[in-house]
Amino acid sequence: MVSLLNFGKFKKKLNFKHMKNKLLNILIVCTFFLLSCDDEEGASTKEPLLGMYTISKSVLTSDATSANGLASISSGTDITSAIITAFLSEITCNSGANKAIEVAENNKINFVCRLENKTQDQGSWAINESRSEFTMTLLIQGNLVPLKLSNLVESSTKIAGNVSSIPVPPTLLASVNNAFAGVTDQAVLISIDIELERLN
Repeated sequence: MVSLLNFGKFKKKLNFKHMKNKLLNILIVCTFFLLSCDDEEGASTKEPLLGMYTISKSVLTSDATSANGLASISSGTDITSAIITAFLSEITCNSGANKAIEVAENNKINFVCRLENKTQDQGSWAINESRSEFTMTLLIQGNLVPLKLSNLVESSTKIAGNVSSIPVPPTLLASVNNAFAGVTDQAVLISIDIELERLN
């Protein structure tokens, strides 16, 4: 009778250990499931601005005038071609149509030759908390040039905003108005509305 009683206690201990192991396994599976859900949430919060862009529009928002006033370009003038040439001349591609700006992870800006597998580190980017200002700090002709796009408009197809008071060499503006070819100013301040069109 004593041995049957001990067997009953042993059976209860065995069932308790078995239930304890099952409970532990369930907790491990649930923890793994919850952690994997957190990883998926992190992946879905990827920065929406990441991608490759081209400069699709650049229009003066105020007159660009030399210090002596002899050379001027009126507000509203499209200077897209001059801006593309100035910025993207930093990378050499087999085809100019392949040149692009990449807003990359880790707040990097790359200039790339699409379809040519060529990438060049060209600076950094930042966006403010309210997502109203996007700043690209680009290495242009050996100088770090901060471009702060204010009044930011972002969509799945473009980034647009206004850039105020960018110092540019007069030679950049000479392609729009020949009078700037003879200007000796170190830089001319321009303000532009700029639009970057997504390529991917």
